Amino acid sequence: MPSSDSLLRRHLGWIIAMKLAAIFALWWCFIRDAGVAVDPEVVSRQFAPNPVSQGAPHGQ
Repeated sequence: MPSSDSLLRRHLGWIIAMKLAAIFALWWCFIRDAGVAVDPEVVSRQFAPNPVSQGAPHGQ
C-alpha cells in the first residue's frame, strides 16, 4: 500500500499538470494570435516630437 506522502505528491502533480494545461489552453485561445502593429514613424513622433540634433553635422 502506497504511503500518504506518495499519494499526496501524485495528487498534487496531477493538479499542477491540469492547471498548466488550462493555462496553455487559455493562451492558445485568446493570446496566441494577438499582435501589435508598430509604425516607427509614429513612435518616433510620439517620443521625440521636436528632435534636437546635437554635435557636428554628418560629413565633416
